[in-house]
Amino acid sequence: MFDLVINNGLIVDGNLNPAYKGNIGITGNIIMEISQENLAGRVVYDATGLIVSPGFIDMHSHGDFLPLLEEDYKLSRIKQGVTTEIVGQCGIGPIPYNEKTMEEYKLYTQPILGDLKSEWKFTDLNSLTNMTKSKMSHNMGYLIGLSALRSYISGLEFRSLTPKELVGLFEIYEKQLQQGALGLSMGLSYLPGVFASHEELIGLAKLTKEYDGIMMAHIRSHGVDMLKSIEEFINLGRETSAKIHISHCRSYKNKDFGIEASAILNYINKARKEGVKITLDQHPYTTGSTFLNQLLPPEDRELNKYEDEKYYSLVEQKIADKKLIIEGWDNMSLMVGFENIYLPTYGYTIEELAIKNGVSNFRELIDILKKENGKIAMVVKEMFDIDEISTLLKDEETFIGSDGLPSGRPHPRLYGAFPKVISDYVRNREDISLEQAIYKMTGGHIIGFNNRGIIGLGKIADIVIFDYNSISHEESYSGLNKDPIGIERVIIAGKIAFMNGEVLGNYGQFLRRKN
Repeated sequence: MFDLVINNGLIVDGNLNPAYKGNIGITGNIIMEISQENLAGRVVYDATGLIVSPGFIDMHSHGDFLPLLEEDYKLSRIKQGVTTEIVGQCGIGPIPYNEKTMEEYKLYTQPILGDLKSEWKFTDLNSLTNMTKSKMSHNMGYLIGLSALRSYISGLEFRSLTPKELVGLFEIYEKQLQQGALGLSMGLSYLPGVFASHEELIGLAKLTKEYDGIMMAHIRSHGVDMLKSIEEFINLGRETSAKIHISHCRSYKNKDFGIEASAILNYINKARKEGVKITLDQHPYTTGSTFLNQLLPPEDRELNKYEDEKYYSLVEQKIADKKLIIEGWDNMSLMVGFENIYLPTYGYTIEELAIKNGVSNFRELIDILKKENGKIAMVVKEMFDIDEISTLLKDEETFIGSDGLPSGRPHPRLYGAFPKVISDYVRNREDISLEQAIYKMTGGHIIGFNNRGIIGLGKIADIVIFDYNSISHEESYSGLNKDPIGIERVIIAGKIAFMNGEVLGNYGQFLRRKN
């Protein structure tokens, strides 16, 4: 007799096979039988009329601290069917941590990682995961961020590293790999990763390859220079043979600042034909979210400098210049306008606040950054085109990442990215099939989790059961996000972790890359 049985469900196995009706028998944490005959077990769930799929794997998330944050953030993953998330993204994870050099970095990352409201009492991957043990509602795997590594050595300093510092950088990264990190993440438009040299990136890529890890990148530009930025990243893969993955791989709706999705895919497919292995990820929203200080060029983010009115005026003119191109920076205030830069913390756009306060948009921006000490995130409306998202989703090796930010009043992608893929792009728009969507939402194989993300014999029983006809999530930017609907059961390692709208236990684990 099995420990848990799921009978009469429509199984979508995560392997692009056609959906089929079947019954699943689970013993311990392993799928032991898949049968056309009803099975018996200690616990039996009748999934008639429901979809049974592998648990969703969030390929790109900023939930590094989720097990330690307040419940609303912490449970945002499992309530939408996510059983595993990959954190440490965009180069801005919290580890390794050096309190002597990283206090400024700690403040800088708070709008992305969330506020622990306590000291960072960890130094490396082992010590952080020891803190989260038994507090995890879902599984987590960690990448090591380029910006964290650089800050460990030299803080947020705008400079190249010395040969001695490079040796230290490589040593501390290798230690994290030996502790089970999945690979490297790079934020090549974020501080201080934007200052990294080619030598630095090549050395880190070689180490990643040596440990059979993966390199994921927020590339240097998603704007008109995007193909150049993709080429920079592809060349790292070419030179080192490391596995590469482009995070939130899309350009902008405003074609004065972006390029067509078809051009991106043509370029990537050309490299694939040449033997370069490249995977991508997407979130399903036309809006974006990031640090508010991304509206300023990287070299102009020291807020104390704006006390000098001459400097203030020069930067104001700089960001209003349509012809100005700065490598590693996309001018979002021109791209969408201050009327589309929304601050959930305030409930208004920058333009609305500027009118209310009788000042210029730029003055309002600087005043808010000073008031919040830079620790504030924004929502960027009218940023992406839904048809272009669809084009990119149709690429076979594009997977789903929420890019969720557990800070302040979060973008709804933290709570509903995975239900939205099914409700919008499968059920309503019919851009991709349900089988394709589940494959894209369970892509554990690209980071070496070959025993997860598939319903098959001998695989770990991470499973989500949902109602295809009702699954959805309300896209609200008020910060008052509701739970998704349509998720009936979530099973982690053979244990029922979520049912009837309630989380039943912390069954998640830290997933290490195997040496």
